Amino acid sequence: MDSLAFGLTYAISAFAAAIGAGMVGAAALNAAGRNPEKIGEIRGLTILAVSFVDALAIIGFVVAILVKVM
Repeated sequence: MDSLAFGLTYAISAFAAAIGAGMVGAAALNAAGRNPEKIGEIRGLTILAVSFVDALAIIGFVVAILVKVM
């Protein structure tokens, strides 16, 4: 049961982070298509947004480890 809880906890958070990163990427490409001269600003904001999404995935991993330990 512990392995199932660990797997589901991490899988759900990783899946949500992957969907979020995809949405950020799609929005960045849409913004770059509409305003190509601002690509430098868009790139910086995209990197920041993806790092926040990945931080949520790492938090999900930590929670999964805590669930497995307790």
